[in-house]
Amino acid sequence: MNKTTIKIFLSFSFVAAVIATLLLIINALGLGILASDTDFLLQEHSPKSILEDIARNLKETDTGYTLSNGTIPDDYWCILLDDNGTILWSENQPDDIPTHYSIRDIAKLTHWFLCDYPVFVRAEGYGLLILGIPKNAVGKYELIYSMKWFDSLPERLVIILFINLAIALFLSLIFGRRLYGNLKTIASAINDLRNEREVSLPEKGIFRDVRQNLNQTSKSMLYKNALLSEREKARVNWIAGISHDIRTPLAIILGNAEELEHAPELTESSRKKAASARKQSIKIKKLIEDLNLISSLEYDMQPSKKHPVSICPLLREMVCDIYNNISESYSIDVDLRAENAIVSGDESLLGRVFFNIINNSIVHNPDGCTISISESVQDQKVWIEIRDNGCGIDEAVIQNSDELLQGRHGLGLSMTRKIVKAHGGTLGIRNDEGCVVTIKIPVI
Repeated sequence: MNKTTIKIFLSFSFVAAVIATLLLIINALGLGILASDTDFLLQEHSPKSILEDIARNLKETDTGYTLSNGTIPDDYWCILLDDNGTILWSENQPDDIPTHYSIRDIAKLTHWFLCDYPVFVRAEGYGLLILGIPKNAVGKYELIYSMKWFDSLPERLVIILFINLAIALFLSLIFGRRLYGNLKTIASAINDLRNEREVSLPEKGIFRDVRQNLNQTSKSMLYKNALLSEREKARVNWIAGISHDIRTPLAIILGNAEELEHAPELTESSRKKAASARKQSIKIKKLIEDLNLISSLEYDMQPSKKHPVSICPLLREMVCDIYNNISESYSIDVDLRAENAIVSGDESLLGRVFFNIINNSIVHNPDGCTISISESVQDQKVWIEIRDNGCGIDEAVIQNSDELLQGRHGLGLSMTRKIVKAHGGTLGIRNDEGCVVTIKIPVI
């Protein structure tokens, strides 16, 4: 477990302890409020106050006891017992209570009920006052509560539960705000790293180690990117320099080979050797041009000569140029359905794309094949599909067509894909009874 993990664990433990302590205090206060029946015990005419009022105003006369002042609520009743358990005075006495009480009866009723009537007692010098209230008006247990209090108990518990949840959420938001701010900053820094932007975070707080690592990663990434950029520039400059250095002697070789190829004083064998040298020089020249083109596409990624290009005439032109130079073992079928399809790009580069793909089908199927070219517009893109019924293409080439592969299809296919990408399009390759190449370029 690293330091950052320990700090986060301790921080969350502290927050949890604080929240638990506050909830404990709040619940203790809530239970205190819940345990009080203010509706019954604190009201003005409570049983205690009524008994006190009766004790003050009950007077003995020649005919017995009389309540000189004050009244008893209509649904309440009261009796006065002497030491022998005989009723000396009563008010609103129910018919279903006894008229004489033993010591055992008095012991029971002083704490609980009398014939299901909740009763309250008060001892005076002249006897024992017993105040009765309506049945089911209160519940007498260890504490005394009104039935209304018990009826409202579920509601109070639900309220306390929601108060607990609200307090816990509120405290969590307060304590989690700082954590959220830290995580938001770190997430933003990670996004900057993904986009290769510089990251510089203050190295403090519980995520100090994480911030340090992000800052170090940013510095390392920028340093390596700078090195890669320098290497790429050096590579491009090297290719450009080599191309320039080779171009002049290659032009001399090409010119001399062409002159020797047509020199009448040379033997037929010598002229064939000169022709072979001329053809190989042309291949070298084309290879150098392709390398320069790939390098420029890797950096610019957009054709430098953009203008509206009509796809159908360009395809027909490429097909005618190729068709006039192939044997009868090859055939080319053309199905152009979107005559008005126009894209924005470099006409010479797009022509090179179509030429390379068609020429690949010819070069790599020496026994002949049928080449089918179709063109249409779908989803605001022009779709060009070029397929042959030849031997297909290696899966390794399909999977790595972005790389400069050696051998069959390699450099030409990589350059073709980069040109299509520079025009905002995509190039897909698959095998389906031959090689199928699908090009999609946005139309304007």
